[in-house]
Amino acid sequence: MNYVTIIWSVVAAGSLLLALMHTAIWLMDRKARASLAFAVEAYSIVISAILELGLMHAATPAEWGEWVRWVQVPILLRTVGLVAFIWFYFGTGSAGLAWFLILGRALIFVVGFIVDPNFNFTVIHSIDQVQFLGQQITTLGVAEPRSYQWFATLNTYMMLVFIAHASLQLWRKGTPDARRKVVVIGGAAFVSWIIANTYTQLMIFGGVKGPVLLSPPFLIMLMAMTFELSRDTLRASRLTRELRDSEGRLQIAASAAGLGIWTWDAQKNQMWATSRAREMFALPGDDPIDIARMLAMIRQDDAARIEAVWRGAAATGNEAEVQFQITLPDGSKREMVAHGRSEADMRGKLTSLKGVVRDVTEQVRAREENEELRRDLAHVGRVSVLGTLSSSLAHELSQPLGAILLNAEAAELLLKKPNPDLEEIRQILADIHRDDHRAAEVIDRLRKLLKHSKLDIAPVSVDGLLQDVAALLKSDAIARNVTLECRCDSDIPPVRGDRVHLSQVLINLVMNAMDAVAELPPARRGVTVRARTLDSDYVEISVADSGPGVPADLVKKIFDPFFTTKPNGMGMGLSMSRTIVEAHGGRLWVENNLEGGAIFLATLPVVR
Repeated sequence: MNYVTIIWSVVAAGSLLLALMHTAIWLMDRKARASLAFAVEAYSIVISAILELGLMHAATPAEWGEWVRWVQVPILLRTVGLVAFIWFYFGTGSAGLAWFLILGRALIFVVGFIVDPNFNFTVIHSIDQVQFLGQQITTLGVAEPRSYQWFATLNTYMMLVFIAHASLQLWRKGTPDARRKVVVIGGAAFVSWIIANTYTQLMIFGGVKGPVLLSPPFLIMLMAMTFELSRDTLRASRLTRELRDSEGRLQIAASAAGLGIWTWDAQKNQMWATSRAREMFALPGDDPIDIARMLAMIRQDDAARIEAVWRGAAATGNEAEVQFQITLPDGSKREMVAHGRSEADMRGKLTSLKGVVRDVTEQVRAREENEELRRDLAHVGRVSVLGTLSSSLAHELSQPLGAILLNAEAAELLLKKPNPDLEEIRQILADIHRDDHRAAEVIDRLRKLLKHSKLDIAPVSVDGLLQDVAALLKSDAIARNVTLECRCDSDIPPVRGDRVHLSQVLINLVMNAMDAVAELPPARRGVTVRARTLDSDYVEISVADSGPGVPADLVKKIFDPFFTTKPNGMGMGLSMSRTIVEAHGGRLWVENNLEGGAIFLATLPVVR
């Protein structure tokens, strides 16, 4: 029985099967570079087995030398395959040493096909026949090695340095998985390489009589690689099952939270989404997602903004969130929020997106209703304030109107005289004009406070704001015997806000301050309104009183809705005031003065 042919044929067939299997793995997953390297290594053993059979059956020295020439093919493949496998599978190794091995072996390959009979020998004088596995085979007889065979020997043993260096780097990571790979693969590769190549060098330089054995020693390395890759395959299978279970749990949790999960592969232009996400966009259950149809649902103004957000997220590597509006096929509009992470290539082109999406239509509607309710409450608050100030406002109007009436009657009497004093009449008309303007200002302030509108953000003069409030509350302060003082720093910048709403805040704070000092003797009833520049970004307006202050246990509650210390209070004034200030981008809080009394402070952003 021809054992040599059977054994080498089995080695070639088994290696070919492994090579084809891992080639298929790489074709299905181009990121599995270690599988491709393994396939190259297995193909080299297939070719080695075939060439070794040819060497063992060579009939002449020339034929034996020609087979040796072609042996450089599997050696080159084996070098490339092993270097690549260790580089990708270990994730370690010296790049310079790797290129030396590959380029050096490529040089040997090229030179071997240029010179005769091959790279290893200058001349092959004879071949011999020896017994091997019970059969007569051909081996090297007398030959003269080439002078530069030392380079092939150096290249061969530098592979051992590369394996040792890469294995040491991996071992230093200290994980059990890394150290197992070093022992199994690094050890097998080192042993296989040193056995095969030491035996070969002894044949070339030492005249050892025997068959060329390049494939059998490397079966040890191939088996070790197969063992580790099989472990990885089994682990990947287990992880796939666990991932599938985890994905199912995640989808349930996301659906319960009202979230839809989605991913988009830009290179394939394919999108995947959970059933919850499909429902939000009214997409068919299992059909491939029509991306053009989905993009057409998004409001045109939002499309460019969404792309800019995802590009920015890809550039920074951070997660991003964007809100947009879609129009469903039935014409209904819905507000959506997408949160996720994006990736881009070196040129900044988006390659993938992944994240979650949720329908916030009800939240947006509720927020709009709350905003409308806030505006209504603010309007009610202004009307309530004006009701409280009705007597003072009536006095404010009665003064100019009474003066107008008296001046009109005086002018009428002067006109009845035969020679009326025209200069005096002109002065009377000027007084009427001035008093009419005063009355118009009072009415205009009332009209603005009664106006029911959204925030109209514009530059507001702080000095003018304080003067308006002081003019409205002047009569009420006099009636209560309260000294109302307004101070404003010079060159104070305008703030960004709504004049009417800010006036409402100051009126509430000043009236609360006047209520706080109502029980004090008239000489001690004082309220001070002051405005100062806090820094380059904010202006601070404070309202201080000389009253008893705010009890420590009420400082945190005083801004709560419906909380009041007044017998007939609604508990909405301070709550609305804080809401208005925060809507302007500022802050409102209260402190107690060391000298006595409370001070309410509000910060407002300056106009840039």
